[in-house]
Amino acid sequence: MALVWIDGKEIVVEKNETLLQAALREGIYIPYYCYHPSLSIVGQCRMCLVKIEGMPKLMTACNTYVPELPKEKKIDGKYDMKVYTRTEEVKEARRGILEFLLLNHPLDCPICDQAGECQLQIYSYEYGNARSDFRFEKLHFPKRVELGEHIVYDAERCIKCTRCIRFCNEITKTQELTLIDRGANTYVDTFEGKKLNNPYSVCTVDICPVGALTFKEFRFKERVWFLQGSNSVCPECSRNCAIRVDTYKGEIMRIVPRFNPEVNNYFMCDFGRLLSERIKNKELRNSPAIKENGAFKVKSEKEFYTTLLSKITRKYNSNEVSVILSGRMTNEEIEAYKVFSLIVFGEVVGEFLYVTGDEDKILIKKEKRANYFGAKTLKMKFTKENEDVTHLIKNKKLVVIIRENVFKGKKEEDIKKNAPSLETVVTFDTFFTETAQLSDFYVPLAGWFEMEGTVINFNGQLQKISKCITPPKGRKPFYDVVSTVLTILKDMDTSDFKSEKTKEIESIKKVLEEFKNREVMNKGFYPWFKEVKNAIPEIKNLSLKDLTSFGIFLKESGNG
Repeated sequence: MALVWIDGKEIVVEKNETLLQAALREGIYIPYYCYHPSLSIVGQCRMCLVKIEGMPKLMTACNTYVPELPKEKKIDGKYDMKVYTRTEEVKEARRGILEFLLLNHPLDCPICDQAGECQLQIYSYEYGNARSDFRFEKLHFPKRVELGEHIVYDAERCIKCTRCIRFCNEITKTQELTLIDRGANTYVDTFEGKKLNNPYSVCTVDICPVGALTFKEFRFKERVWFLQGSNSVCPECSRNCAIRVDTYKGEIMRIVPRFNPEVNNYFMCDFGRLLSERIKNKELRNSPAIKENGAFKVKSEKEFYTTLLSKITRKYNSNEVSVILSGRMTNEEIEAYKVFSLIVFGEVVGEFLYVTGDEDKILIKKEKRANYFGAKTLKMKFTKENEDVTHLIKNKKLVVIIRENVFKGKKEEDIKKNAPSLETVVTFDTFFTETAQLSDFYVPLAGWFEMEGTVINFNGQLQKISKCITPPKGRKPFYDVVSTVLTILKDMDTSDFKSEKTKEIESIKKVLEEFKNREVMNKGFYPWFKEVKNAIPEIKNLSLKDLTSFGIFLKESGNG
């Protein structure tokens, strides 16, 4: 390891670490455009120029490695390199580079989507001139070019850093982009016959340091400085990509990847990102409802749960019941379901619907629900892979479905034909889906971005999701539903269940007695998080403060 002196600060530089990487790691500010931690180093933008003692000219920090010198050749007897990043010579050079970059750049910050998070703006403020000395017509390039289904390109803003090209060459290996023409006329374009439609295309927008590449679905929607960002996890596969959800006035405006070296690095797939678009037009209901004479009637919370519990509690044998659970449930919801099941059925019944699909070698995993491995860690059962729901409800009298649209594309007469003995269907879900419409009881749940919780990915990484937007009062996480049920049951006369078995009544009372003094009688994430900690010995002493933005790795849950 080499010892470097940078602006008076001593820094140990690791082997194969560049000067820029070492400086950034130690919080020393050196501007750059073309460098990205996940991409190859090209030294192309020249913005990271620094002065190195003994060198005849300024050097680019991004591709300068530090050799470990013999003792007799060390500077001042101890340093392998001395670096100056703030001298007038360095500042003047950066001003010159910036002037060239801005020479033909349009002055359109007021209408640019990148405004507010643009490196060109930031560096212009620090190194740029207050006015331009350019006296000629700027060069003009193609604008509003649709490079792909989700990407719009403005060649006049492009600074030719080639990050987008390297991303497509090195990360996705799909090679759609290249530089065309020469000199001052160069700009980015797709190869003939190709479109930028790979599964990670919008990542090029994330890594573009200026406003040349924009995300069509977010384009002109809102200024970034008005957005409220919340850390969460993508629910669309078992990778659990770390994400930031940007909202404005209670509406999700965009989803962007959040750096997590243990999970998704700097990227995420387009499918997960576009979840914000897919949920926009889905029907929502804000109150629990019971189907009466073919139509749903909204009931008060107490009346609804009293009716529901009286109808299904201990009325069926386990072979007459099918409970379909979802990997979209958080660990806290799973633990809450166990309590619900103990009360209603006398044992923990139910299977998680195991839905799989395509995967790749970058990020996308075949398990298409976020928390399968949380369910596995909590010792839950699973259906067969992509099992048809008709097999799950055949000859059943009661079907309970939580966070899955199992009747999508199915008609009511087909369901009745397959399950002629079916008496009651209860659905708990965020959206008023086809399954909800065919149910007898419907309970609206808070959505993934409307609640707190923890999840475990395919490799055993435990992460926390945050409440990004606040749902209406009637939509709650499933763990709050169970807290409500416990509270109502506590005040309910257990004879209302009309069970012929005294043993069953005593069993219900025993479960209630166990939980009546527990914190879960109160609604909220934290009491149920404690239940999760009790269920997973490895995190028994875990504090929420220990769940940093990266989460923690659980060895027992890892599946490689």
